[in-house]
Amino acid sequence: MTTKKALLLFLLACIALGSGYFFHKQNLGNHSSQTDTLFTIPLSNLKKETTTLAQYKNKWLIINFWATWCAPCREEIPELNEFYKNNDVQLIGLAIDEMIDVIKFQNEVPINYPSYVANDIEGVTLAKNLGNARGILPFTVIVQPNGLINKTFYGKVNIDDLNQALSDKSL
Repeated sequence: MTTKKALLLFLLACIALGSGYFFHKQNLGNHSSQTDTLFTIPLSNLKKETTTLAQYKNKWLIINFWATWCAPCREEIPELNEFYKNNDVQLIGLAIDEMIDVIKFQNEVPINYPSYVANDIEGVTLAKNLGNARGILPFTVIVQPNGLINKTFYGKVNIDDLNQALSDKSL
């Protein structure tokens, strides 16, 4: 009798494990990519027009989250301008800030790559969705054309590190 119970328990465990595996696989296929909201969230460009980043979908994309009050963010902008000028990859700035402060800042320190502004809640949420669990600025993320995150950088980004991360990729 105990052998039958043990066999029955073993069969039930196998069925439970198989069902759990099947359920897990089905749900993984239905989850959206962590970058899906990146291309649909409404953002403002520096002309105060609301837009999305849909035009950057299916391309290599570097997103640099920054703010005018963040000293390392301000320091890296000239380097990012140089990087943008010398590389065949799309770089965008995403300020988690007030529009008026970003416009005033850009009048002092030009940003030569496309730049957008998100309010605090949307910007922080988007950065967290893209891997910024620490809430640090600046935060830079490289997104592959398939929507997967290639690499993230906390703090002031090193241009050599960006070049290294992109060196094995066909742009």
